[in-house]
Amino acid sequence: MDKTGMNLAPRKTLAKSMSYGDYIALGLGTIIGVGWVVLAGDWLVRGGPLGAILGFLIGGLILGAVGLCYAELAPALPVAGGAVAFGYKAFGTGTSFLTGWFLSFAYITVCPFEAVAIGWIIENLIPSLRSQALYSIGNYEVSIVSIIAGVVSILFIAALNYRGIRSTARFQTFSTVLMIVCAAIFALVAIVKGSFSNLRPLFAGDGSIAASVGSTLAVLGIVPFFMSGFDTIAQGSEESGNQINPRNIGRAVLLSIAAGALFYAIVILALSVCLPWKESVHLDMPTASVLKVAFGYGWAQKIVLFTAFLGLVTSFNGCFLAGCRVVFAMGRGGLLPRALGDVQGKYKTPYKAIFFVSLITLIGPFLGRTSLNPIVNVGSLAYVCGWFMTCLSAVRLRRLAPQLNRPFRVKRKIFLYLGTLVSGALILLMIVPGSSAQLAWPLEYAILATWMLLGFIGYRWRRASKDMDDKERAYQILGEYR
Repeated sequence: MDKTGMNLAPRKTLAKSMSYGDYIALGLGTIIGVGWVVLAGDWLVRGGPLGAILGFLIGGLILGAVGLCYAELAPALPVAGGAVAFGYKAFGTGTSFLTGWFLSFAYITVCPFEAVAIGWIIENLIPSLRSQALYSIGNYEVSIVSIIAGVVSILFIAALNYRGIRSTARFQTFSTVLMIVCAAIFALVAIVKGSFSNLRPLFAGDGSIAASVGSTLAVLGIVPFFMSGFDTIAQGSEESGNQINPRNIGRAVLLSIAAGALFYAIVILALSVCLPWKESVHLDMPTASVLKVAFGYGWAQKIVLFTAFLGLVTSFNGCFLAGCRVVFAMGRGGLLPRALGDVQGKYKTPYKAIFFVSLITLIGPFLGRTSLNPIVNVGSLAYVCGWFMTCLSAVRLRRLAPQLNRPFRVKRKIFLYLGTLVSGALILLMIVPGSSAQLAWPLEYAILATWMLLGFIGYRWRRASKDMDDKERAYQILGEYR
C-alpha cells in the first residue's frame, strides 16, 4: 500500500549515487565520439574553417532549445528512462511506449557501432595487431582482432554497468576528463605551432556572401547527429544522489551541449591552422595525421587516436547506460515484458535490461561497420523522434500540470515551442523525399518497421497478461511524481 492508501506492488528502484559532475561527464562524454577524428575533413569541405566552426556553434545554440525541454523535465520527473515518464505524464500509455521504443533503438544501435569502431581504433593505434581479414561484408573487412576487441569492450561495459552506477559513473567521469586533457594537448600544440594564415579561405565556395552562408548551413544540417547524447542525462536521472541539487540535473544538460559545441569548434580550429586546410582534407584521418605531417610529431597522432578511443568508450558507456534505463523503465512500467524491469539485489542495477542490450550489441563486431551503417542511420531518426516527443511533452505539461514542481523552470515558454519546432524540422529532414539526410528506401525503412513490429509484439504480450491496471502503471512509471 502506498501513501495514498492504494494497494500497489512494490516499485523496484535503482541506486542513487550520481553527482552533478557525473551527469556532465555522462552528457559530454556521450556527445564526443570519434566523428571529429574520422569526419573533420568532410566538415571542412562542406563549410571551410569558419563555416564549420559557426555551424557547430550555431547548431549548439539551436539545440539548446531542445536541451531546455530536457532541462525542465529531467529534474521535475527524475525517474529511470526519463523520456518514458515525460510521454506518459503528458499523453498517456501509447506515447510513452513510442517514445521509449524509439529511444531504445537509438541508444542500442549506437552500441554495436561503437564496439566495431573500438576495434578499428585499436588496429590504428597498434598496427602490429592488424591481421588478415576473416571475411568481408560490403567493403569492410572483419578481422579476428576487431572481433576480439569489440567483444571484450562490450563485456567490459556490461560488467561495469552490472556492478553499479557508482563504478559506471566514476569510469565515465575519469575517461571524459582524460579525453578532454588529451584533446587540449592536441589543440594547444596545433594553435601554438600553426599559422592562422592557413585558415584562408575562411569559407568553402567562391567567397561570396551567399556561398559563405550556404557553407555554414551545410555544416549546420549535420550538427544534431554529432551533438546527440545530452539526453542520456534524463534517462539516468533516477540515480541522482541525495546531495545533488535537482536544478543541477537541468544545468548539466545545457552545459554538456555548450561544452560539446565548443569542443568541436576548437578541434576544427586546431586542425585548420596546422596546414592550409585544402591540403589537410586530403589526409587519411586529418585530425590524427595533421600534426605528424605538418611538424613531424608522430607522438601527436598517437595522442589523437587515444583521445578518439576514449571518446568511443565514453560514448559507448553513455548510450549503453541510457538504453538499459529506457528498457528497464518500460519493463517496470508494463510496456515491455516484466523481466526487463527487474533489479539486481546487491548492486541495484537493471541487470536483465543490461543482458538484453548486451546480447544485441554482441552482434555488432561480427557484422562490421558496413552492415551497421544503415541501422545507425535509422537510429538517428529514432533519436530525433525521442527529442520531438520530449519537447511536445514539455509544452503540454505546462498546461496539464502547472502545479508540477520544476526545479529548473524555463522562464520563457517560447523556447519550449522552439525546441519542438527544431526537432520536428529534423524529422522532416530525414523523411522528406529529396532531402540530403533522407533514409534510404526500402532498406532503412524496413529496419525501422521491423523494430517497431518487435516492440509492438512485446507491448501486446505484456498488455495481454493484464498484470497491471492504469493506477499501477502510473505508479510504476512515475513513482511519487504520478
